[in-house]
Amino acid sequence: MEMNEDKGKVRAQLGNTSSVINPVDEMQEMSDGVRCMGLPICESKNAASLWKILSSMCHPVEVKRIEEMERGSSENRLRADQIFVNGKQLTEGELSELLGSSMAPKNLKPGRYWYDKDTGFWGKEGVKPHKIIMSKLNVGGRLQADASNGNTNVYINGREITKDEHRVLKLAKVPCHAGTHFWVYDDGSYEEEGQNNRQGNIWGKATTRFMCSLLSLPAPSRSPHLQQGNRTVCPIEPVSEHLEQGNVRKLLIVGLRGSGTSTMFKQARFLYGNAYAREEIQSIKLVILSNLYKYLVVLLGAREAFEEDALQEKQQTSKGDSDLGEGKLCKYSINTRLKKRADRLLATKAGGRVEAFIRAVARDLWKDPAIQETYKRKQEIPSLPWVAKYFLDRASVISSKFYEPSEKDILYAEGVTRISGHAFSEFLFEPKMQIRHNNVQHLQPSMYQLIQLHSSMQDGSKWHEQFNEITGLIFCVGLSEYDETWCHGPCPPRNKMLVSRDAFESLARGPSFKGTQFFLVLNKLDIFEEKIDRVPLTVCEWFEDFDSAKLRRYSSGTLALAAYQHVAAKFKEIYFAITGRKLFVCKTRGLERSSVDEAFKHILEELRQVVQIPRRHT
Repeated sequence: MEMNEDKGKVRAQLGNTSSVINPVDEMQEMSDGVRCMGLPICESKNAASLWKILSSMCHPVEVKRIEEMERGSSENRLRADQIFVNGKQLTEGELSELLGSSMAPKNLKPGRYWYDKDTGFWGKEGVKPHKIIMSKLNVGGRLQADASNGNTNVYINGREITKDEHRVLKLAKVPCHAGTHFWVYDDGSYEEEGQNNRQGNIWGKATTRFMCSLLSLPAPSRSPHLQQGNRTVCPIEPVSEHLEQGNVRKLLIVGLRGSGTSTMFKQARFLYGNAYAREEIQSIKLVILSNLYKYLVVLLGAREAFEEDALQEKQQTSKGDSDLGEGKLCKYSINTRLKKRADRLLATKAGGRVEAFIRAVARDLWKDPAIQETYKRKQEIPSLPWVAKYFLDRASVISSKFYEPSEKDILYAEGVTRISGHAFSEFLFEPKMQIRHNNVQHLQPSMYQLIQLHSSMQDGSKWHEQFNEITGLIFCVGLSEYDETWCHGPCPPRNKMLVSRDAFESLARGPSFKGTQFFLVLNKLDIFEEKIDRVPLTVCEWFEDFDSAKLRRYSSGTLALAAYQHVAAKFKEIYFAITGRKLFVCKTRGLERSSVDEAFKHILEELRQVVQIPRRHT
């Protein structure tokens, strides 16, 4: 009944009933009806209420187009007396200079702002900076010390900075003890007040820029500044631009080494991100060649150990046998010529001129019967990953001067996500989400920043304290690791699944991700399905209560499915006990792109529910 009255009110005040009944065909007439009210949208509570009702009756796209037309009308145009900068009301000339600059603040709304003319930092009064505009604009008053409501007793250009900014300065190795006053310039250089000695670029390091991204702080571009007249223009990078507009949802993907985080990250980039640049491809080629060298070195070392053991055993069992001489060999022995080449390879340091030598020896070594016999005992060589065979089988192709890595090569290659040398990898992507509205499918685009934290950074006990404003945390666990051992540093070996459990619980309890939605990805389902028939799940003490006999109650169930559900339930219990919230769980075969795509679709759909989408009532 109330909704009918609201609809009648809208029709009466819009002055055009057909524009509500047929919003697509009569959108322009509806807009004229709203404009004839003569009330600025931002100032009228009545108009705001009408917009709310209109949003419930029309599709969001329709409402957005109407709103854009309304904001362009004279009644809703931004006025100078609505904007205060550094405590001073702008004049029409100052507003024109601000909006006419090449890096003007986008979607500027009436309000009170602060502006640092030396750096170009711009923000709302009482909060940290959220974008960089052109520096040296002659607008507003003098920057006040309490402009951003900082409480660090560290000052930049007279403004007391916030805690997040202070963390960035410390990461950049800038001495910023309490009471320090800095002059900072738009190129990132700085100096202490009264020192007249400019220092290096605060944002020069990638880790510093990455931290700014995580803390939603702006950072100048790494590209050379553009000169415009006598002003320095510091363009903003695409990531920062999206972060400034507040429309990027940050996804952090973490997990123990070997859990499949890198594979998930690369699959996501293939699915949603940009193609690898030529420079990246060249770096990946070197990574793959380096990995090939490492696999060969591991196999050659294992071959020597196996050969020594086999010859000793042969001597013990053949004492007194006149046929056994010093020249006798075993199945792990290689011929003299190849052994010399292998010794040269072992003496070669990775990262040196190993590339040319690998091209000459890799194929012959891998095809040698002794190396093949060694590989048959791969279960006894823990440092040899399962992907080694894939690349060693392609040794002749990879060692070619004309080799170009395929997508499968990149996906299988270890260390690809670390080619930059940084402790993280990230990219922006905009998947086209399908939403249902009035039984019609619509595309709902959102911008996401997927961040992979490399193991070296995860190993630090306080790495998670450097993150905030993360929308979702994706925690990867290898299902097949329930019988594997985790060795790290001085700590005694432990079951890898238990280490993953403890890491997951630590993150869920930590204050850094309070309110962040967690997602659990149980990866390597294909390996798990093959292993579970040979190795019972109960070998891990955490799963001692798993009763495979219960499977008989479900005629359509499998042992692998029952075991997967048991593992998922264990993690769900931990998460619910800590947060009181539901844990979303996906199972994946990391090397199957369709499986990863399905998992990400599930994750993004759940994240989409965080943002309320206006629904049309029927």
